[in-house]
Amino acid sequence: MASEFFESCKNVKFSATNGFAMDLIGGGAKTYQSFLKFLGDEKPLLGGSPYQINFEYEMTEEQKSAGIQLRNDPVRKCSDKEYKCACTDCASSCPKLPHARSLEKKCKVGIMPCFSFAILIIWLCLVILLGGYHVYLARLKKRPRHPSIVEEDNYYNNVISPLSYVTLRQPGVKDLSQKLNWKISDLFSSIGFFCSTFPGITIGSTLLITVLLSLGLFKLDLETNPINLWVSPQEPALKNQQFFESSFGEWFRIEQIIISSKTDEPVLNWETVQWWFSKELELYEINKEVELSDICFKPLDDACAIESFAQYFYGDINAINENNWQEKLQNCVDSPVNCLPAFEQPLKPNLLFNNNDISKAKAFTVTVLINSNSSSTELTESTVNYEHSFQNWVQDLQANNPNLNIAFSTEVSLTEELNKSTNTDIRIIVISYLAMFIYASLALGGKLPNTNIYSLVKTRFMLGLCGILIILLSVTASVGFFSIIGLKSTLIIAEVIPFLILAIGIDNIFLIVHELHLATEENPDLSLEQRIAMSLGNIGPSCFISAILQVSMFLLATAVDMPAVKNFAFYSAGAVFINFILQMTCFIGLLTLDQRRLEDNRVDCVPWITIAPVELPEGEIEEQEIQEQANEEDVKHLEYNFSHWVSKYYAPVILARTAKPKILTFFVLWLGISLSLFPEIKFGLDQRVAIPSDSYLINYFNSVYDYFNAGPPMFFVVKDLDVTNRTNQQKICGRFSTCNEYSLSNILEQEFKRPKKSMMAEPATSWLDDFLSWLNPDLDQCCRFKKSSVFEDNRGEFCTPHAPERQCQPCYLNHSPPYDASMDGFPEGDNFMFYFNQWIEEPSDPCPLGGKAPYGNSIAHSKSGISASYFRTSHVALRSQDDFIHAYGHALRIVNEIKSFIKDIDIFVWSPFYIFFVQYRTILELTFGLLGAAMGIIWIVSSVLLGSVRSAAVMTVTIISILINIGGVLAIWGVSLNAVSLVNLIICAGLAVEFTIHLTRAYCISKASIFDEENDETLYNNFMSVDSTANLYGLSENIRNVKAYNALSSVGGSMIAGITLTKFIGISVLAFTRSKIFEIYYFRMWFALILIAATHSLCLLPILLSFFGDDQRPKTRVTEIRANYEAEADAYIDFPDDSDRS
Repeated sequence: MASEFFESCKNVKFSATNGFAMDLIGGGAKTYQSFLKFLGDEKPLLGGSPYQINFEYEMTEEQKSAGIQLRNDPVRKCSDKEYKCACTDCASSCPKLPHARSLEKKCKVGIMPCFSFAILIIWLCLVILLGGYHVYLARLKKRPRHPSIVEEDNYYNNVISPLSYVTLRQPGVKDLSQKLNWKISDLFSSIGFFCSTFPGITIGSTLLITVLLSLGLFKLDLETNPINLWVSPQEPALKNQQFFESSFGEWFRIEQIIISSKTDEPVLNWETVQWWFSKELELYEINKEVELSDICFKPLDDACAIESFAQYFYGDINAINENNWQEKLQNCVDSPVNCLPAFEQPLKPNLLFNNNDISKAKAFTVTVLINSNSSSTELTESTVNYEHSFQNWVQDLQANNPNLNIAFSTEVSLTEELNKSTNTDIRIIVISYLAMFIYASLALGGKLPNTNIYSLVKTRFMLGLCGILIILLSVTASVGFFSIIGLKSTLIIAEVIPFLILAIGIDNIFLIVHELHLATEENPDLSLEQRIAMSLGNIGPSCFISAILQVSMFLLATAVDMPAVKNFAFYSAGAVFINFILQMTCFIGLLTLDQRRLEDNRVDCVPWITIAPVELPEGEIEEQEIQEQANEEDVKHLEYNFSHWVSKYYAPVILARTAKPKILTFFVLWLGISLSLFPEIKFGLDQRVAIPSDSYLINYFNSVYDYFNAGPPMFFVVKDLDVTNRTNQQKICGRFSTCNEYSLSNILEQEFKRPKKSMMAEPATSWLDDFLSWLNPDLDQCCRFKKSSVFEDNRGEFCTPHAPERQCQPCYLNHSPPYDASMDGFPEGDNFMFYFNQWIEEPSDPCPLGGKAPYGNSIAHSKSGISASYFRTSHVALRSQDDFIHAYGHALRIVNEIKSFIKDIDIFVWSPFYIFFVQYRTILELTFGLLGAAMGIIWIVSSVLLGSVRSAAVMTVTIISILINIGGVLAIWGVSLNAVSLVNLIICAGLAVEFTIHLTRAYCISKASIFDEENDETLYNNFMSVDSTANLYGLSENIRNVKAYNALSSVGGSMIAGITLTKFIGISVLAFTRSKIFEIYYFRMWFALILIAATHSLCLLPILLSFFGDDQRPKTRVTEIRANYEAEADAYIDFPDDSDRS
């Protein structure tokens, strides 16, 4: 009978504490013996038995012989049909909710994710097919073949020879792209000619415009509010938060200390307890200007809400002593309602200790809640002032207690630490620009200065410095322009964009100077203006395509709604655009002046000094010229110019027929491995990553994850529901038999019972249930009328909480209809508000159901109605980014579930961390959508501007492979997917364009002839000869192979020296940053991009072009100018040895 009695009552809830009634009346008993023992223990001062009662559960022989019998009356179950308890108090009375899919569990085959397993199977099949194909080719080569005379004649007729054909073509639809390329080339030639002819005007006008735009820096407005940075203004979760704060007040500013033991011993002993009691008193007076009592949250009267084990005893050490402290503290932990603090809200043990057994607890937590009102500048300044004093106070505790690990955080800590990270990393930017300046200056000059004073003429330190300054000016101009139009900047923008634009912009400088160097070697008799026009006409279009695609990538990134990300994309797009304009104009003017200096033998940096070449005796001139020419070739090709190495050694090896399938197989396997790693990519942005590695918050966040056992609060907010109406009351109540089966309270109760799928740690509070229970006449300390008051319409004058019993009687004592579980007699309309307005002002003593302390801030109401209210619970302890993401996902699922059962209810769920995790609900779809759109833009734009759909498709496939392999690096190198990494992936797409576009365009304009005279025979035999498998490879492949070789030979050296090495030097400096967010999300991603993109562009791309690229030979214009200028003829010819003008 005792067991059945306990089982029937053990799950009854006590909403005021958001816990169980058994915690209040049974000391948290888990068995009927513990329950009855608690009731029988003598505790007259704590509401227990006035004398000791010992319960016996088995009769002795003497008792049996005396005729004593145990009572065996029937005990009704809580789900009894006639006396059925509510769902909140009885699990067997609850409805069954639909199955909820676990967000934590993922499809796996053994230990391998299903996606990885599928990729493994597909790639195994692919490897088998490739292996079979290679075996077939090997056998085919061994098969003897005797071609007929006709076949031999056809073969020799089809072999390409440098001077073997001339084909005239008429323009058609396919020529439109070629014409567009000619127009673009002509445009850049004209720009180059004008800028080199009038360098002073060009430099002066561009600098004037740039400086005017840069003046907008005076209007620069930095955004530091994390919500305004990372949450879209249109985000529903933000609007929910704004509604919550406007209805119930802003969420608290939280100051928290976590004190743990540095050894395996428990953190609490008598010395530590005494020490903390004394220190907690100092909290009120640590700041002479601002006292804690002026700013703290006070649920009731004047007591500050301090969540600390010392508050079990009102912060008075005299309440315990060395002999009984552990027993008393454990009793309070087991039954918090018996040790209410001064603010009269039970302190749950999971808020205070990492273990409910204090003898084993390794840490305890102290939390101070401070009111927040961002609209009050005075209050905010006072609070921040107190928080700074709080920080200094805790740091003194750390210094004076080396045996304890004391971690802490204040509300202002995170913002300050983020700013500190940015300020200390400024030197990284300076070092990066300095390193790039040194490299650019040396590399642009083509050789290192030596003991020969004439070498000072050949250096380009001034040009390198000007190139770096142009990049910096493009950043300031972009920031200034967007500041003028009111687009806020962020500290991340201030740090990242200089790196990004440096990495992007420095490449064009190398390419332009390299092109001028080639033009000077090939056409030394042309004027400088003509050579620069020719150079810019050749390299300008590819730089133009690259810039268009990069700007498009950044503008595409503006589709991400986060202000920090969107603004970053706008600022970057502007900087790339301005940088391109400046490099095509201002830099050309500077290059003209520097080239004139060089050709006039004037010293770099001091151009007013001229050094004439050393004149040698006549007999030594020839020997010296030969030696200088040899040295010049070695230095030029081995140290700074990789073109010779690429054309002579590298390109013939990777484009050899036997090597290409092997290399392609390697990239296919690499691609499969990267794809199989995709499920290992994590989501989220750990706060520990965003702050300096030596910040005190690192210790705090580690302690939270290790020791803090309470999860974030969780509020289900109901808006615009008329709870004075009986039907609506039944939609949300849960403690009465006539509440709807699938009412709000019942649904939340059932979700609490499956915590692995709901991540709810405790039952949800129900203010309506507590309010209606407060009316129960059996609770004679709760709702009371004065006996002397006049009763009209079942109303009277309320008694004060501590009024004598003889003067009062229960409100519903003689109510008609009576108070019962049917809810027929419960108040409605104005009557409801009459009782509610009294209840919401009632304290929790002597009636624990009083509404002021637990619900004073939970209900938005006026005297005449209730506009909104929330039902509070909390999440389980969340110890990782995955936990936070899943918790938010489950919260949204529960809301949708509630809406499916309760029609026309306006409800949302809110927690302080939700708005920062909204992005992860759609981050995967957004990532693939944006990257897919990026690939589409790249393919379409490059197809039009390159004039080759097939070659553009090959380039796009290469970029896709680059991005997939970067995805594999994200999984291996611990880079999580979030808004920051998503934008970086789009940036990677833009930078991958820069790696691939120059080679692709060089391929498209390449002639199907081998121009390396030195190795003509070797290369001709390697690429053009036909063996027994010629019928499989065919003539088209020979054409594509030679075009790929020519393209790689012409731009490969510039890609290594001007793109790969420049980016490598600039990005490597980021490895030394103090901020983890820059190390992980910028250094790691961009460093991986450089290595992967360089490998793909220099190896995979030429091989793919040799297989699948366009096999057509480009058309070259020949313009015949007649002597009398009366006519002009354009002919379109295919002439392999013509110099290219595209």
